[in-house]
Order: sequence, then C-alpha cells, then structure tokens
Amino acid sequence: MGFEREELKGRLLAGESLEVCTGAGSYEVWVEPHANPPAVFYEGCAFPYGELERVIDTILSALDQGDVTCRWVEPAGIHKMACEQAYRARAAENTKQ
Repeated sequence: MGFEREELKGRLLAGESLEVCTGAGSYEVWVEPHANPPAVFYEGCAFPYGELERVIDTILSALDQGDVTCRWVEPAGIHKMACEQAYRARAAENTKQ
C-alpha cells in the first residue's frame, strides 16, 4: 500500500492514527490540532503542530528506503468522527488510565 503526502496529511488532520512499524517495534503518529498548544505525536514525542510537514517527510523517506511499514489504525474504535471529537475521545480515554 503506497502512501501519498496529501493522503497522510489529510487523514492525520481528520483524526486518524498511523501505526509505523520498524524492525525494533512500532509507534503511532497522530495530530491533536485542538490541543493547547496544537501538537503532532511522533515516535512517542509531542512536536509543535508546525512540524507536521517535517514528520510527514520523515515518514515518507523511511518508507521509500524500506526502513518502515505503515498502516492506518482507528483510535480505540472511533469510526469516522470529526477531528475534534476524536481528540476529545482520546483525551477522555487517557484520563481513565
């Protein structure tokens, strides 16, 4: 399955999570544009929202080199919700843990 820049950006902004699998494990990438401050989560770290393009470049480069594989995952069973709803659901889930 190929990944295009605009597809990655659009789906991440829509609230979907991307699982990135490496030889050593996996991690999820997602965007929380309604957080204060807005953030991009990548490799277990929060980055400023303005870094989204750099994160996408890094993922696409790693895919091109064959270093990673990716697949879309639904955050805790959330189906096609608006980004803000997905963010709020994830935040509520995190408070339960």
